[in-house]
Amino acid sequence: MKKIVLTAVALSFLPVTVHAKTEIEGDIEKLKTNMENSEANYKQYQDNLDIAEGNVTAADGAIKELKTLKKQLKENTQNVDKNKKTLAAMQVKLNAMKQKEQEKIATEDKQIAEVKALLEKLEKNKKQRELNVKAYDQKVAEIQQELNDWDNQVAQMAKLNEEIDKKHQQAVTEKGKWVGKKADYAKEAKKWKGQASTAKSTYTKYQALAD
Repeated sequence: MKKIVLTAVALSFLPVTVHAKTEIEGDIEKLKTNMENSEANYKQYQDNLDIAEGNVTAADGAIKELKTLKKQLKENTQNVDKNKKTLAAMQVKLNAMKQKEQEKIATEDKQIAEVKALLEKLEKNKKQRELNVKAYDQKVAEIQQELNDWDNQVAQMAKLNEEIDKKHQQAVTEKGKWVGKKADYAKEAKKWKGQASTAKSTYTKYQALAD
């Protein structure tokens, strides 16, 4: 908006009278000055009028624009209230969703703890089972060794039994020989027993005769 500059030039109004020539010339000069000052004042006030009209038009435009802005502001304010309500409802919904997620997290944390405990238990069981397997392997090896020992003993026993059978056969054969010899010895013993008895009887008789 342009500022209005007011500068009035003073005008001199003199009554026209018949004077001397010099006085007329002076009056004409004053009239000329008054004319120039009037024209200058007219130009300045016309410029100020143009400025004022422009400022009024600008003010009208500004007032119209401000009314439009005020209307928009009112509408925006209503929209803000509506948006605030929408956002508030969304905030409540989000908080509810957050609460549900936190509850799920708590539940899943509990499940994770249970799974970890189960994994620890399974890991402990696995280690114990590995120890059991190792012990079983050792026991199986011991049993296998014992079986091998028994197999060796059976083989030894079979060999020993074979030797026993051989010696038994030898003993039977030897017995047979001695049984035969026994019969012979018994016969000879009986024979010589009789002869010894006869010889003794005869000796006794002849000894008695000799005495």
